[in-house]
Amino acid sequence: MRALIATGLFAASAAAQTGDHRADVAYYTQRYDGADIALSHFHCGAASAVRTADERSAWLACYGRFTANYQAALPVGRSIPAEVADAMSDAELAQAQKRMSEVFVQIAQEARLQAGLVLQAQGNGALSARSASDRPPSLPVQTHPPEDRP
Repeated sequence: MRALIATGLFAASAAAQTGDHRADVAYYTQRYDGADIALSHFHCGAASAVRTADERSAWLACYGRFTANYQAALPVGRSIPAEVADAMSDAELAQAQKRMSEVFVQIAQEARLQAGLVLQAQGNGALSARSASDRPPSLPVQTHPPEDRP
């Protein structure tokens, strides 16, 4: 009888622990928006507002902080807290990684576009031969499947 009660308590405890993370699991599988890695998270300012060389340098330094954070979040799914990942089923983890991968690609594309605008801007907004040929700093795009977590 004690073994049955202990087993029931253990099962209830495990269910409660998993239940504690249901909102987090739903966030990563259904609503993840990348706010934690987005360029806007760093408050670099609008690329179209960059007018001077100093503003351009400051914006690009901010962009550098963004790219470092972006790269630190790879591979996709790495930023899911361990306790939340442990509460996910294999299907939920795969769904979260798929959603996050799509969001990461979109964020990288938008950031590259903004960086391109900044690199092209010079002083009064005119383009120079040098700035027009500058390429925006690249961001890695995950080209391999995300690693499985146990």
